[in-house]
Amino acid sequence: MLLRSRFRRSRCTLLFACLLVSSAVMYAAWNLLPDASDRIEQQLQPRQRHTTSNVTANSSSRPGSSSQRPVSLPSLRIVTRPSIHETTVSFARSPVVENNNTTDDDGEADTDVEPTDKLVKRERDAEQRVRREVQRLRPRPPTSVRYSHGQWQIVDDKPLQVYVYSAFYDSRPDIDRPQVRIIAVAESDVHSYGFCCLLWYTSRRLPDVVETTVDQIGPQISPHGLTVLEQFIFSCRLDPGKTEPPASVSVVAPHDFRLSNLLPVHIPARPKRMIEFGHCMSILYWKQDPFRLVEWLEAHRLWGVGEVNIYTTMIDNVTDGILRRYADSGFVNYRKSPGPLGDDNEYAILLSMSPVINDCLYRNMYRYRYVVCTDVDELIVPASPHHNYSEMLDAAAAAATSRDNAVVHSYIFRNAYFFLDFGATDTEPWYLLTQRCCIK
Repeated sequence: MLLRSRFRRSRCTLLFACLLVSSAVMYAAWNLLPDASDRIEQQLQPRQRHTTSNVTANSSSRPGSSSQRPVSLPSLRIVTRPSIHETTVSFARSPVVENNNTTDDDGEADTDVEPTDKLVKRERDAEQRVRREVQRLRPRPPTSVRYSHGQWQIVDDKPLQVYVYSAFYDSRPDIDRPQVRIIAVAESDVHSYGFCCLLWYTSRRLPDVVETTVDQIGPQISPHGLTVLEQFIFSCRLDPGKTEPPASVSVVAPHDFRLSNLLPVHIPARPKRMIEFGHCMSILYWKQDPFRLVEWLEAHRLWGVGEVNIYTTMIDNVTDGILRRYADSGFVNYRKSPGPLGDDNEYAILLSMSPVINDCLYRNMYRYRYVVCTDVDELIVPASPHHNYSEMLDAAAAAATSRDNAVVHSYIFRNAYFFLDFGATDTEPWYLLTQRCCIK
């Protein structure tokens, strides 16, 4: 019995010792596991930071834009490169920003990351990309053109809205090189996309590629309360060795080469005899008072205007008949011009205000000595003793020369408002309209 009791105590002691050893081993292993997980996490963090920064750079809004543009998931491409253990995210319809170790289409390594608009504006990232596409595809002028409304054509670069109206060859001697001017309406940040012109010549099969410069010519307008649009002029400088004007021009994006537009390049006429005063006005729309319209036209004829250009949309039949009658006599150049987004509201119509004036100016740049710009409710009245614009401007030029020895190229006139629609007053007969004047 004594031996059995000692054996039992020894076995219990051994089991207790084993239990203590097991507990110590488990405690040590438990303390070592967080260190190992921390080391693994530290090793993975650089790769995660690398991938996250690349996605942020490509999915952020373009510099200079007024609001962030949502990313279109169907256009997302994820390309994994197992050899260098990195993931590059790019977008099918936006300029690609690669990481420091990636290469661009030219095979040259980028040493730093620049803002997207600077990359697109760089010649090798915009103009050179389009040049390569032209050499690869060897395109011809498109036979199928996408129209929006009227003669407005669509630059196929969704989701960006870009519409082009007309193009003119500008070879005035005071600019360094001849240029093609394109009248356009687009979203406010269009300058950051690096659009290029394809200049088509009758003597060459492939077009010349020139990156555009963008100049704003009108206010910001949001026709439907969503996208903000502005009026622009895209300018494309011709190569120094070019002596002939291009026959037509197309506008394309460097990151989405699609030919959806083709504008004939108008060469402004150079008549031997210039018209001293021509008139260019903004878009005319909706119903007009026929008596005041005729009075406005005849007043300009009386004051020496030789030709009036009128662009219209959504006008009534009476106004259309009056303008056709004056067009037949040769006094009015009458063109119907719906806006790029149609004419469903006033803001959509107002998108044509600056474009039609600039179209008139470029079209007649060599035909008129002076251009008068007023709306149908505005009149520049020659002050007494002058009876017409010629006498008035001769007197103004003589005064400027005698005072400042200046050469005057343009004139701005102080305006006064005459409100003719207030009706009769208590002291005048009902059939008279009171001219209530307010000088500004």
